Amino acid sequence: MPSPAMPLATEHDTVTASPPAQLMADEGVAGAERSYQRLAEQIVAMVASGEFKVGDRLPSERNLAERFEVSRTSLREAVIALEVQGMVEVRLGSGIYVCSAPQPKPSYMPMNEPGPFELLRARWLLEGELAAQAAINRSDTDIDRIYAAMAAMKDNFNEMRANEEADRMFHLHIAQAAGNGVLTHVVSTLWKQLRGPIWTRLEDHFVTTELRQASLDEHHQVFTAIVSRNAEGARQAMRAHIDRVKSEFMRGWS
Repeated sequence: MPSPAMPLATEHDTVTASPPAQLMADEGVAGAERSYQRLAEQIVAMVASGEFKVGDRLPSERNLAERFEVSRTSLREAVIALEVQGMVEVRLGSGIYVCSAPQPKPSYMPMNEPGPFELLRARWLLEGELAAQAAINRSDTDIDRIYAAMAAMKDNFNEMRANEEADRMFHLHIAQAAGNGVLTHVVSTLWKQLRGPIWTRLEDHFVTTELRQASLDEHHQVFTAIVSRNAEGARQAMRAHIDRVKSEFMRGWS
């Protein structure tokens, strides 16, 4: 896509970051917060004790979060991990049901790996700033690459895997436009970690045509800000995009 030639910022140009005062506000930082892996083990123990049997509906997410003193995001990650294992079933519009007895050696998730909401928080912090830097440092070639990825998302709107790859490349090209190879590698790694079985199951539950269209529209807002060299606009547009994805994956299912 053609774009008017504009003087590029020098390495001495900086972007002032706005403080993430509302960063995923419901995540919390209390010491009582635990990893979703440990929480999943506690839910397994609750079922193994006989408190709930196969076919029973578990308490609501809100009640479970209060019982274990964790955030709803950690609770949701734990439940989805157990669903991947086959121990529970999430029925949208109904709730969470026990569908098998706990296994002697559960393998529902690798230990010590971040969950999808933790990765989204990292992306919120990092990619917002990279979008701002891209608005300052981008070249015309960068703009062409970002636009091509956005166009590929639109062209492959109904082809899920191709759409996801174009989505990934859109974000990666923005990171590259920011001009820091180390941070580009970090973004690439975050995306690889994100595309695991828990994320895939979340997509199965919540990704719709409307959600994909919303992502495309939000990408266009990020792109427009970068083209205009509007650093703050690019930062806010990227953060709003990631906030919206997170909120979609936290919609109620009962």
